[in-house]
Amino acid sequence: MLHDEIYKLSIKINDNRISFFRTPFIENKMYYVSKIEEELFVLDKLLEQCYIFLENMAINETSEKRLNRTFTIEELKKYNGEKDRPAYIAVDGVVYDVTYNPRWGGGTHFGVVAGEDITDEFNKCHGGENVLTQLEVVGKIIEG
Repeated sequence: MLHDEIYKLSIKINDNRISFFRTPFIENKMYYVSKIEEELFVLDKLLEQCYIFLENMAINETSEKRLNRTFTIEELKKYNGEKDRPAYIAVDGVVYDVTYNPRWGGGTHFGVVAGEDITDEFNKCHGGENVLTQLEVVGKIIEG
């Protein structure tokens, strides 16, 4: 879809460029300059959409790779934020990185400690709140 729009726009720009060079009158040249400027503005917006699309693809690819990383509850305990280690928590089987989250300074949050499955504590405190979307997913919990 974006590809087709960009292709059509490039044809318009090229047509106006050709018309610009063929016309001998400055007034007509200015008309084609303004048309080219308008089309370049639209092209810029389309390229911005392409950039966002590609950025989202990269994020999704990275997230998929991270979701493939697995932790046992025992392995998760190593990620408690102590001694320059990352601070990870698990909620509903998904492991999140809270290392640089200011609410988790030192690997703790209101008495809850990183390196553990905190599903029960999380549900009691946050219930239906959508706070986990602000955290980076680093993997999932497996039995072990």
